[in-house]
Amino acid sequence: MNRDMEYIFSDRMLKLLDHFTSLTEVRIAFFSLKGEELCIGQDRSICDYCAMRRREKGFDKACLANDAAGRRAALEMESVCFYQCHAGLYEAVVPVYVGETPIGYAMVGQFRIVGSEEKVRNAHEAEALEKMPVFTPQKAEDLLSMFDVLIQHITSHALVGRRDYDLLDPLVQRMRRQPEERLSLKDAAGIVGLSASRLSHLFTTMIGVSFKQYQMALRLDRADRLMKANPDWRMARIAEKCGFEDPLYFSRAYKKHRGIPPSKAFQ
Repeated sequence: MNRDMEYIFSDRMLKLLDHFTSLTEVRIAFFSLKGEELCIGQDRSICDYCAMRRREKGFDKACLANDAAGRRAALEMESVCFYQCHAGLYEAVVPVYVGETPIGYAMVGQFRIVGSEEKVRNAHEAEALEKMPVFTPQKAEDLLSMFDVLIQHITSHALVGRRDYDLLDPLVQRMRRQPEERLSLKDAAGIVGLSASRLSHLFTTMIGVSFKQYQMALRLDRADRLMKANPDWRMARIAEKCGFEDPLYFSRAYKKHRGIPPSKAFQ
């Protein structure tokens, strides 16, 4: 089984995935953000039916594209995405987070639902299909609820992580605690022991925005809180408390990102 060295899987998480598969007979796997399969409950391979269908010309490519679309939908919803796969079976996927940052996906499937009809071309495929787990619609809903709770538990107890995020986390927490700190990219790189260019790339990859964009967002959020709590404060004082040396730059930045000048924000 391939376990990318940048990921950290706790023994507890691996046992949970094994137990889930043992109880439900449904395959559960963890994928990287790129869609690489890294960790599988009981190391279970794909079902015989799927293996047969994937031998068809172009089927495997279409199947992977279908899964990628499911992952994108789950990330947009920030919750479980339940869908029918390219072979007509059912599966679900949910993003896995460290803090507020997605680091991968968990997926369950495939399984059948009572009443659904799958196309089979021969007796071998029909036999393979009969071996797959089958659930009533209510049982399928229960399965997905259990899957969701399991992944929430894994996330909340930090049972999976990434080494590069662990490296970045102290800096992110410091920026959240002290958004007014005038921290340059070079200063930040020194805190985590990286070059400025390496930190810049890592920050954008893990957080989803650049170091400066994240810093600006934190400062403007702090400005919103201060203006709402202290309507009598002058903008120069707000700007200083949020790490802006120039009140005019603060006003321009606020209007650029919020669409209105700060003086109009809480009128």
